[in-house]
Amino acid sequence: MAASAAGGKLGAPKGWGKPVKALLLAAALVAALVVCAAFDTDAGLGTWLRLRGLLRESQARNAELGNEILALEVEAQALERDGFAVERAIREELGFARADETLVRLPRDDHSSARFP
Repeated sequence: MAASAAGGKLGAPKGWGKPVKALLLAAALVAALVVCAAFDTDAGLGTWLRLRGLLRESQARNAELGNEILALEVEAQALERDGFAVERAIREELGFARADETLVRLPRDDHSSARFP
């Protein structure tokens, strides 16, 4: 009943109108900026998602290349230790055969090393 005696207004005390309006205006401005950023084709959410996907693909490719490097290092160590492995690799690469052997080349379907099956 005190509100009806004071003039019938309910709500915030006097002087709070301007800060509340400024706060609402700031919130609306932030919301508008978020919406613009989400739909901006040059620097928005779509670009961020695309770049995140590219990053994942790059990381997966880096992991594959790391595994390939490890396999090549193992192969290089085998070639350094074993003279026969060096000879075999050279002969296979150049397509040569010894006098006492017959060279047979079969097409490969898998992606294993051409030198070491």
